[in-house]
Amino acid sequence: MLSEMEKKSVSNKYLHDDIVFSILSKLPLKSLKRFECVGKSWSLLFENPTFMKMIRNNFLSKDPSCCHDASLLLHMFTPDTRVSELYSLSGERCENMVKLHFPDPFQHDTQTLHRLHTYYFINLCSISDFIFAYCSLRHNLDFDKRVALWNPTTDDFKVIPPHASQPYAANASHDVINFHPRDNLHGFGYDRVTNDYKMISYVIFVAPQLFRMTGGYVPLDDNISLQPLWEIYSLRSNSWRKLDIVMPSTSGTTNRTRAYMNGVCHWWCIKHFEVESKADLVSFDLSNETFITTPIPLYIDDCTDVDDYCSWRHLAVLKGSISLFTYHPHMATFKISILGELSVKESWTKLFILGPLPCIEYPIGFGKGKIFFIRKGKEVAWFDLNTQMIEELGVKGDSRVSPLVVYKENLPN
Repeated sequence: MLSEMEKKSVSNKYLHDDIVFSILSKLPLKSLKRFECVGKSWSLLFENPTFMKMIRNNFLSKDPSCCHDASLLLHMFTPDTRVSELYSLSGERCENMVKLHFPDPFQHDTQTLHRLHTYYFINLCSISDFIFAYCSLRHNLDFDKRVALWNPTTDDFKVIPPHASQPYAANASHDVINFHPRDNLHGFGYDRVTNDYKMISYVIFVAPQLFRMTGGYVPLDDNISLQPLWEIYSLRSNSWRKLDIVMPSTSGTTNRTRAYMNGVCHWWCIKHFEVESKADLVSFDLSNETFITTPIPLYIDDCTDVDDYCSWRHLAVLKGSISLFTYHPHMATFKISILGELSVKESWTKLFILGPLPCIEYPIGFGKGKIFFIRKGKEVAWFDLNTQMIEELGVKGDSRVSPLVVYKENLPN
């Protein structure tokens, strides 16, 4: 039995909820999810508005894109003039807007120097040292693609060599069909174990001459196999090699459904079944070349709810956690969910529900605590998660604006 003095001492050690919430809100989500089993009050933490407000504020305050040396890269393509323009946005309110001159990856290609009516657009992603650009040049119905690495700080620029898988000819319906590899880049990042930058790509094989004539249908003989494959690129060796691995590929067409964090490339994928669809996050470790999948709950992704279907998804990193942004046009709302632990479906937490925002025509990305989008008047604007205010950037765009890229000035190792 406790004496009166001991009981008084224990009662004096009671902490107010605000103090407890403040301490817990600074913990990683992985730890918070595990603490739910401590007691009933702790199991209801994520239903407490006060606690969730602290969690949100903490995530936004630690957003690395808000650092003074971080800027946002905005790529805009104008099809009428066939001009690609790249801008750097810096400052707390993105008040510093500087036009950048991206090197032309096709400038040393003698086969394209004499082409008429050509243009190229770039699809960007970034880690601390390099901008990774996926460039496409079009001439009539022909496409030529280049993958390049660029460091805006040093202006170092490197065009990545072709894939290890080479074009080959195959017999189909007694005709010789030439098949060419076409890559779908899934990630780019830094391998700390080998001190190397790596890139992973999903390669499929297409026959360009038949694609234009038949819309993609190729009548193959039964003995012809054109199975897709995975390849990985090493900057140190400047070469590609085949990966002996079978894993899901991304269902997205741009880098907005892909993210990189701490040596791991992540991408969103979806599988359609007869009665339902299933969404997963796939995470590939660049060091040990293994992958794991994390199921995404339906209440997070809403991939089968026709009445509230999300037309836009964006993977990003918030305070060292993978986050999934979804936009639902029917409700004109954004949902932002955070993953606490890889491979654990229950560790997803819905952090924000924003809206309705009926002025949005098309979202384009996230950075500096702001969701950027194209307004219905074609102006580029942002919604500030802290102030809940909308502000225009001062330029016009459309759905051809590439997703925003966060870039931190840094000298490569």
